[in-house]
Amino acid sequence: MQAAPVLHCQLTMMRIAQENRSGWLIISVTGRADALAAQALEEALDAATMLSTKIAVDLSGLDYISSAGLRSLLQGARAAQTRNCEFVVCGPRDGVKTVFDISGMQHVLRIEDALPC
Repeated sequence: MQAAPVLHCQLTMMRIAQENRSGWLIISVTGRADALAAQALEEALDAATMLSTKIAVDLSGLDYISSAGLRSLLQGARAAQTRNCEFVVCGPRDGVKTVFDISGMQHVLRIEDALPC
């Protein structure tokens, strides 16, 4: 396994880490994906699409997601689609999954219970 770069958003209590595993670039997001953290999340996902053709966004450590966080995921998925990358969101906790269900995200994103690798 490759050492994972880590991005801390000091103002928002969100942490983003990445690692390569079995051909996938895993982007692990923990804490809160709120309006203050959305830009950093969007930038991390966009950068990931330039590093790998298979991206899994691990949300198992995410406690909260706002509409701005949802937008960041959508923008990441769009960037992946533009670059012909596989993009999957994995392991959302119940509260985050409820937000996905209410917003209809399951119709526009591939959302899985577990990581693909």
